Amino acid sequence: MIDLKDKTVVITGAASGIGRALALKAASRGARVAVADIDLARAQGVAGEIEAAGGEAKAFSVDVTDLAACEALAVEASAALGPANLVFSNAGVFSGGGIERTRPADFDWVFAVNVRGLYNVIQAFLAGLRQTAAAGDLAVFVATGSENSLALPTAGPFTAYTATKHAVLGIMDGLRRDLAGSGVATAVICPGAVQTDLWNAKRTRQAQFGGPREAPPGGAAGLKHGRTSEETAQTVFEGLDAGDFIIVTDPRVRSFTEPRLAEIAAALDACDRRVARL
Repeated sequence: MIDLKDKTVVITGAASGIGRALALKAASRGARVAVADIDLARAQGVAGEIEAAGGEAKAFSVDVTDLAACEALAVEASAALGPANLVFSNAGVFSGGGIERTRPADFDWVFAVNVRGLYNVIQAFLAGLRQTAAAGDLAVFVATGSENSLALPTAGPFTAYTATKHAVLGIMDGLRRDLAGSGVATAVICPGAVQTDLWNAKRTRQAQFGGPREAPPGGAAGLKHGRTSEETAQTVFEGLDAGDFIIVTDPRVRSFTEPRLAEIAAALDACDRRVARL
């Protein structure tokens, strides 16, 4: 079990949903929590919840598409709460629809937050985590992927979003190899449907990607049967305690990942047969 007593946990996208639940769970385990989000007012609300329960937290404003902002977060969070021990690169946005109907601004936005945002958080925090690990202390980097990291859910297509979450898994798989022997652990969270307001992420959309937009009508319907954020956070921490790299949080993900695995296995078998005939 990861001991978070008096450790520093930094979470991006922590003002709501999974990020908020991770923040509350980390605080309940004795961590000092940096609650970082593009929506500072809501982040302050989460930090206030933690403090009201007797924990220690501080809210920070960060736009993960901005490398300088992520670097500033690393410096400011360390100054306020101590060097990071556990970093959750959790900020993410959603854009639905097939690729033919995806507008350039939507495509650029979802990649900027979900993929470049992960890159920026890695660049901002990894050197510090390496130093922490070298000193013999806890050092873990976690990214939030999706069920879409593993295969395409039947509810899709959500093509651009799925592409970003495939990229998250690829980045984290490479990072795991890069960090081998460093003492820095890695994990990627692959949640199924979760009852969050991810569908309403366009309300904080940056100006360079077209600015805030109204949520699509009925956008929350697909998430109402999902697990709660609190249930998801509990499963995440159980996975971290076990040392898992891929942490799946909903058994229903199996229904569309197993056909993908079978398809890959069949392709490998077909390759073997064709090469054997050469």
